[in-house]
Amino acid sequence: MNRAGPHRLKRITGLLLLPLARKALADERADLTCWDCDVIKGTPIPPGRMVCRITGRAASRGRAVRWSVFLRVPEPSMEHRDPIRREAFHRELMLYRSGVLDELPSGIAAPRLLGVTEHPGDEPWTWFEDVAAEDSIGWPLERFALAARHFGRLNGVFLGSATLAACPQLDRSEWFGKGVRRTFGQVSTVFEAFRTHPLTSRLWDADLGRQVRDLWGSREIFVQALDRMPRTLCHGDLCMPNLMSRRLDDGTDETVLIDWQYGGWSQIGPDIAGLIADSSLIPARRKVGEPEEFAEMMLDAYLSGLRDSGQGQSVPFARFGCLATLAYPWGLYVLMRLNDKVLQREPNAENRNQLEDALGQYVRAQHFVLRVAKQARKTLPDVLPGLCGTRGT
Repeated sequence: MNRAGPHRLKRITGLLLLPLARKALADERADLTCWDCDVIKGTPIPPGRMVCRITGRAASRGRAVRWSVFLRVPEPSMEHRDPIRREAFHRELMLYRSGVLDELPSGIAAPRLLGVTEHPGDEPWTWFEDVAAEDSIGWPLERFALAARHFGRLNGVFLGSATLAACPQLDRSEWFGKGVRRTFGQVSTVFEAFRTHPLTSRLWDADLGRQVRDLWGSREIFVQALDRMPRTLCHGDLCMPNLMSRRLDDGTDETVLIDWQYGGWSQIGPDIAGLIADSSLIPARRKVGEPEEFAEMMLDAYLSGLRDSGQGQSVPFARFGCLATLAYPWGLYVLMRLNDKVLQREPNAENRNQLEDALGQYVRAQHFVLRVAKQARKTLPDVLPGLCGTRGT
């Protein structure tokens, strides 16, 4: 049975699925009996990016069995679209084909790539195993710490990797600076709104406002310092939807990282900062904990993972990379959220309480960012003595 409908997914046929199902079942003689396609993310019509789960039944070794695979369908040919988005899709395929994701350390894994389908006039489709793992949205606090430790081992194992360094197509170390600098252009407008808005004008010349401006004045030293951090394998989008937990036969829990489209060769530290921010500072899905305590727990676990991999000497660099990234760009993102939720709206009798509540959340988040930035400044002389004395240190 096929409910894919009158769009690109009509290309999915039993003939196309047969070798993929056989790989998923580890049985080269299995025969399909039925299958179904569900779009779990994306847009079938009009054509767009999609993630689909294909499920079905097969006859395998004399038994009727169930099988399932995941399919990632990119947007149609992107030759005239944003090249960065096109590069991001091909980056995941390059990582898999490099063999790097087959060498992840114990405790962490990537879904197995089952196949690649080429269609005329379209980008390649990629097929992955169904990892049969638990989504991180329901994890207890300690499971996040275990994932951070697993990820620290991964960063440690690939620190200074000759394989990744020799593949310029996988180098994404310049993305950080470029992304932050693109956002810099919006800040002067936000600062003017901060200075004049009825609810925030009182904060502009108070201690909070001065510290925010001082942090902004330190931006270049943070960007320069992060650019000089050691490189390792990064995921590039370490957030709850891309984290899963799988119980192994020996009873241990394995962390499965999906969606490697922004992965590659980049600075040590920013990935774990992204997970901290996503889960505590600016949660879009679930607030796992308060940022102060959560950040300390996650950073300690991550650094323990680095030590597990024999990279204890990299701990000061990874600590700075995490703290500096929480200051930039996540501190910058906190400021932009204030702009969206408060500064662009005029207070009135109906919305004042809502705006004041949003402002209170911003103030708490910004105090955390300022404390983190202070810690990062203190560690800077230890990791980058050549930059000491530069403005903002």
